Amino acid sequence: MPSGGCTSMCGLCPSCVFAPERPGCTRVSWTSGDPFRRRFIAALLLRCGDGQLLQSLQNHLSISQCKLFTYRRTRHQDYPAHRARPTSGNQSQTPLGVDRSGIMEWFDRSPTWMKCSYLCRMFLLCDAELLRMASNLTSVLLVQEKCGFMNINGRNQPSEDLDEPALMVVPGSSKSFSGVSRYKDFIRCLPVCLSKRILGLLEAPTLNNCMMVCPYWQRLAQETRKELEFRRSFQEKIKAMMKRRYTMLSPTYAKVIDVLVPMKDEQDEDADSTHPKVSSFEAAYSHVKTRTVQMEERNVYCGLYFTEVLMAKEDRHRVLDYKGGVAMAVTSKDRSVRLLHVASRTEGAGLRGHVGRVRALLLCEDRDLLITGSSDASIRCWSLKTEKCEMTLYGHTGPITCLDVEADTLVSGARDRLVKGWSLKTGKQVKDVTFKHPSPVRCAKINKRSVYSGCERGLVRVWSVEEAVLLRVIDVHRSSVTCLFLDEFHLLSGDSSGKVTAWSKHQDTKECLMTFKHPQEVISLTLLYLRVVTACVDGKIRIFNFFTGDCLKAITAETDAACILSTHFTDNRILVNTSSSVKLYQFADVLWDDDDDDDEDRCEGSVKSAASLKANGKIQERQELLSRSRRQKPVQQRKGLCSGCETVRHSVVMSERAMCERVKKRGPHHPRTRDSMLLTVSAIQREQRMDEVSLNTKSNSRLGYSWGSQDPIESPASIPLRSSDSRNTRERLKSTR
Repeated sequence: MPSGGCTSMCGLCPSCVFAPERPGCTRVSWTSGDPFRRRFIAALLLRCGDGQLLQSLQNHLSISQCKLFTYRRTRHQDYPAHRARPTSGNQSQTPLGVDRSGIMEWFDRSPTWMKCSYLCRMFLLCDAELLRMASNLTSVLLVQEKCGFMNINGRNQPSEDLDEPALMVVPGSSKSFSGVSRYKDFIRCLPVCLSKRILGLLEAPTLNNCMMVCPYWQRLAQETRKELEFRRSFQEKIKAMMKRRYTMLSPTYAKVIDVLVPMKDEQDEDADSTHPKVSSFEAAYSHVKTRTVQMEERNVYCGLYFTEVLMAKEDRHRVLDYKGGVAMAVTSKDRSVRLLHVASRTEGAGLRGHVGRVRALLLCEDRDLLITGSSDASIRCWSLKTEKCEMTLYGHTGPITCLDVEADTLVSGARDRLVKGWSLKTGKQVKDVTFKHPSPVRCAKINKRSVYSGCERGLVRVWSVEEAVLLRVIDVHRSSVTCLFLDEFHLLSGDSSGKVTAWSKHQDTKECLMTFKHPQEVISLTLLYLRVVTACVDGKIRIFNFFTGDCLKAITAETDAACILSTHFTDNRILVNTSSSVKLYQFADVLWDDDDDDDEDRCEGSVKSAASLKANGKIQERQELLSRSRRQKPVQQRKGLCSGCETVRHSVVMSERAMCERVKKRGPHHPRTRDSMLLTVSAIQREQRMDEVSLNTKSNSRLGYSWGSQDPIESPASIPLRSSDSRNTRERLKSTR
């Protein structure tokens, strides 16, 4: 620092800066709008080539980014509130008395601590905006020093005639604060995920141009394009799945289609049919000869229904069987079997004879027979007419778990790992029909030639009844097989993990046709009109499409607290046995829309207009049959109804028909609310209500009119009165006399 003082009082030389009091200088007087002082600060910072000095200055200037510092500095008592910036003259020229070259030479010769002190004293004169610009430039220089870009093109400072771009940045400007982009590829400095995110915002032509920048940009652009294509295809699949899921399901959908089935050796292949063909199982039948069989496809159990509670008693050990007739068989831990009349809900006498708890029931109303299997390893056959045990079958050594009958042959499975066949005519075991499993048997089914059984190890075995040999083993289940279903061509099996598989009964077909998944154990299942209907422990009854595996509808029968014990499917009824009650789901009769026109969406079925069906004459024929059946039914009238009630009943029936038509047009997803149904029922009840009080009031009013007027409206003798009304009238006449 020079020994002598500054004679011109410039305020920039070291003598003025380090003086105790600067004459002619006020605090916070340098602003970012002063070009000379802005250039002077930038020139001093550009001469700081030491990284330690830059880091120290950055630490001192970090407080300038705080909002409280900005507010405090702009509200300082020495800071002029309204400073008028000069508008004329060249503000970039050096003021008089300032030796800029001498100051720069002294600054270059000074040590690091002196440079830091000098700059800190200079920062005390700057406002918040100029300090923020100095902090920004210090950060840029510090980054450049660390990356080795301080001496580029043989110089370490920019030309004094140009403003530093970093210092020209003001808050809210669109220019860059760092200036690093002039020297480095910013895409390489960013993480790969962020670089792809930036390139993904570009349009396709611009992204193609980015591929020609360099090999690194080319790889990034190619990966970004692949990710964009994958994201686009994924979104399209999600939209298609959501559209398919929430499309309105037609409860009247029906179609006759051709289904591929394996062809036997003695059968000839059918000719091509005019019905739409289904190619869902071509992969499974690729190694066998196939033929087409016409089957009807319907959206069963997808329409309207009402629920009727048959038993409201809570019992987790209840076992029942129902085949759609007039009665169902019920048993529990009390070792007795009761017959319950479904319509009247009356119970018959209990059938007693088992020593242990009854675990399996088989109701055969066409044979007037009830077959029971107990924990005492015995099977009893009861007559429904005499309610007596006709025969007892012994042969198992463990509790009976399942029963099934075909013609005169009964098949039973037990926990002794055996499947046995019995003759219902002789009451003896069928010769050589004893099959063994490696674990306890859970379910068994029989048809004319074969026996199908499933065990707790997850095996499904197929046995020949005539030859008494093992024909086939299905080993895909990893948990206990809980239920089986058979029809003419297919076999369905469900396990305790919630997996349901469909198989062909042909021995040469080894592949699974379709898989249906559930969250919990599957209790029972059936295949009806190419719809797989299952009952799960989670309390839901699901309807699946047999060809695609899509869940068309889920009916919530019970909550998780009351699990489903068993379900029984018969025509348009579902009997659900839960741990809390026994409910009967009665579905409405459906006029199936089985038009022969092709339909693109076979699994869901589209709702078609009634006009097209009337043109074919199908609805008219069915309505005639329905009206004919209604005329044959006797009409029961309640006692005490007036003669006009029949007219009211007819109007109610017509309103119900109109309501059903509106519900069909509206669809199954928009049923009538509970309040509207209650209002309709209450209105009908008020219309039909003719109690004694209302009749007496009406009769008394007519009698008063007849006695009080010269021209009576109606003679008292012509008024039909009840016995109580006539008694009240006689008492009134006596009192008037």
